Amino acid sequence: MKKIISLLLTLALLLPCFAAIAEVDISEPVTLTIMCRSNVQTIDAAEMGMFKEAAKAVNVNLEWTQVRSGWDEKKAVLLASNEYPDIFLTGLSAEDITINLPAFVDMTDLINEYAPNVVRMFEEVPDAKVSGTYGDGIYSLPNIVGYRPRTYCTLSINKVWLDKLGLEVPTTLDELEQVLVAFRDGDPNGNGIKDEIGIDWPAVGACHDTYELTGAFGVVDCQDTYRTVIQDGKISFLYENEAYLKLTQYLHRWYQMGLVTPEVFTNDYAASNALCGQGEIARVGVTTGYSAQNRFGAFESQYIHIPPLSGGEEYKTMWPFMIANRTIASNAVVMSQSCENKERAMMFINELYSDDFAVQSYFGSFDTGLTTKNEDGTYSINMPTDYASIEESKWVYSLVDYGCGYFSERVEKLTTAPAELTGRIDVDNIYVPYMPQQSDIWPTLIKFSEEELEELTYIRSDIFSYVNQKSAEWIVNGGVEEEWDEFQDYLKNLGIDTMREIYQNAYNNYHGI
Repeated sequence: MKKIISLLLTLALLLPCFAAIAEVDISEPVTLTIMCRSNVQTIDAAEMGMFKEAAKAVNVNLEWTQVRSGWDEKKAVLLASNEYPDIFLTGLSAEDITINLPAFVDMTDLINEYAPNVVRMFEEVPDAKVSGTYGDGIYSLPNIVGYRPRTYCTLSINKVWLDKLGLEVPTTLDELEQVLVAFRDGDPNGNGIKDEIGIDWPAVGACHDTYELTGAFGVVDCQDTYRTVIQDGKISFLYENEAYLKLTQYLHRWYQMGLVTPEVFTNDYAASNALCGQGEIARVGVTTGYSAQNRFGAFESQYIHIPPLSGGEEYKTMWPFMIANRTIASNAVVMSQSCENKERAMMFINELYSDDFAVQSYFGSFDTGLTTKNEDGTYSINMPTDYASIEESKWVYSLVDYGCGYFSERVEKLTTAPAELTGRIDVDNIYVPYMPQQSDIWPTLIKFSEEELEELTYIRSDIFSYVNQKSAEWIVNGGVEEEWDEFQDYLKNLGIDTMREIYQNAYNNYHGI
């Protein structure tokens, strides 16, 4: 007898507006090709139980292309070749989709017919639909995750070192400098070697590097790639602001004083984590990053999160907060026109937005023991046995931010999680008093037109390369004060006025201004 999936509603109670969904014959297996990103240490997605179960439910075979490094280069080649996989899991930007829109599938009708889990998500979180809408169609689906804080960055300091040296927690940049000198000279880790690093941060980029500290001078960016600043509805970019200059002066002085590791410009987040959290003894005094646990690993207990630092009484101290709607990560699932079995692909995608998949997607499949579905229908997220933390294990056993799913409020109420996850949410309370007003945070749901993207593509790339180059030069060699006016003139030559105007128009249109 042919096996039939009939998505008639047992789901009707949940989706009263969608009382009839087409029957689909799934007696014969079909093959779907999927391309995804992952971290270097992540196991093969093909071996993850969550994907095996989703594929089994709709009788599909999955052929994976998993890219662990060099994603941008490989993506560019792929998009130029027009030889697309059936499904992209994360990795495509709004710009990629907008520019190549005819190559992707408007999933609107497919969702209504074959994806009740997605329909439910749209009903419960309308912005989930908005995030994937391009023109009149739905071309992507989001990744909505749970246990996510509102600020993507924290400031941590070694409290054991402070206590050993009889120091107070610093509250200003000047006090921090004094603490860093004491860390450098006082052998606080007690090994008799002058190997302490005052402050470390991941290589200059966005979200986690030390330019989060511009809040000491009353200016913070929106933690987006291009460091957008919004003040009372007016757009600028962090590297246009005097706060950027002032912080760069501090960073240069600290670098010259030997308070910063020389590898700070080449260590990516993983390498910086290794410096902070590996070895026999703690070596780093202060860092920015997602959390102390994330940055310091086995040495976490030595560190505390501290409030933002002040640059002086004349400034309102601030701290950057996550992009508005950051818990909705756009463009997690995109179907290409190359897909020959669009109905079955949509049914498979529907499985990726089930409650079961939501719990596994970010933390690991049920068969790993990292997550559990209990007999009473509740869920548990469990501490790993082979790693020191969930922060470590999740990157091995799941796609995490490179995956997809819908961790709803309903699922969160059904889920028990350890303190490692709930505690990071509590850390937010340290920074909430310093957050910008919501209207001064760039909404991720803003999309640029194809014409705007064409203008921005080269402008943004040239500007950000130039900014990173000059920042590194100034931190190492100094000269930011003398070169600041010339720097601003060159940004104008690169098109920053046009970039600012495009961003301002998009912001105004979004807010109906």
